[in-house]
Formats: sequence, C-alpha cells, structure tokens
Amino acid sequence: MPVVRIWKRDGGAEEPPRRPQSSATESKAGETAVSGTESAGVQSKSKSTPDATEAPEVGENENPAASGAEWDLEVRPKRAIMTARIVAALLALVFIVAGILLRHGSTGVNFRLADQLGLAVFGLLLGGAVLLLARPRVRVGKSGVVVRNILGDMEFRWQDIRGVSFADKKSWARLELVHDEYVPMMAIRTNDKLRAASAMDRFRELGAKYTAEDPR
Repeated sequence: MPVVRIWKRDGGAEEPPRRPQSSATESKAGETAVSGTESAGVQSKSKSTPDATEAPEVGENENPAASGAEWDLEVRPKRAIMTARIVAALLALVFIVAGILLRHGSTGVNFRLADQLGLAVFGLLLGGAVLLLARPRVRVGKSGVVVRNILGDMEFRWQDIRGVSFADKKSWARLELVHDEYVPMMAIRTNDKLRAASAMDRFRELGAKYTAEDPR
C-alpha cells in the first residue's frame, strides 16, 4: 500500500446539485416589499430626528472582516519540537563547557579568550540551526492552507488542493495539489500518533466543508 489517502477532493467535473431558491427568493422579495413600505412610513415620521437606529447595523458587518484572518486549525509537531529543543540545549552546553575547560587543559595548545568565545558562539549557532526543525506548521482556514516546513510559508487556495495523504515509509503527511504535485507537511508527523490522527481528521472535515462551498 504505497499511499494512505486520508482525504481526497472530488474531481469537480460535475457541478453538485443546489437547492432550489426560487421560493426563498420570492418570500424574501415579499418580506422586503412589506418592510420597505413600513420603513418608508417610519422614515417619514422621523425626518426631524437623528438616525440613531442605523449604528448597530454597521457594527454587525465589521466582524466578518476581522474573523476572516482566523484559522480553524493550526498544527505543529509536538515531539519534534521537544527533541529539537533538547538537542539544541545540549549542543550549546557542550561547546560552552568545552570552551571554558580548554583553557585549563594540558594539550599543549595555547587557547586564548577569543578561541573560547568562538567555540561557545559556534555551539550556539549549531543549537540555533537545530531549532529550525521546530518551525514546521500547518494552518487551515476558509482562505486555504498555509504550510511552513523549515523556511518560509507557502499558501495554497482550496481550488488548487486535491487532498491529503500519508505516503509509504514517510514520517509526515503531504498536501496533494493539482497537476499531480504535492507538498510535504512536516508539522503532521507519524510519531505524534493520536495527535496527528486528530489533526488529519479535522483537516478532512475542513477540506470537505470548504470545497463543498466552492466546488471547482
């Protein structure tokens, strides 16, 4: 079994059936006509008074723009982050201790203060490089999916996404795209077990939801 497909989007060749909206639109048109006549009578009576009732309607339309930047799902590798932090701390500690002890060693080599500082800085740089392994992240929302592995974020819209799968003998999931392309998602790893499984389930739900809203 080379690929375990968790969620696969339909091809989208046929447009899904839509609910008839004729009766709904007619009822809405009747309601707006009645409300329009009522509001016209109310406005004619309140021309001399300020429009204090229109402010709440403006406030209700401001929330969707703010909520559009939110994400429904954000996944980061739990065990990989813990391992990277431990290894980075050990590397930095080893090189710092080695730089301190080398000055008092009996190797016959004359180590100066600059050499000690250079060794400590080298250990810190190694630790920082290891911490890059803790950067992977996946965000899923209405606008699409944002994948960050080591460097940089890659954003994909739902019309470009075809599914999510786990390839055979791979430690992380991958995002399947159009034209038989895919992008690895290092934030969803097999060693997280139940955490990764729940993330994939949630990803599947969101993918089915947002692709049904915009079938292309």
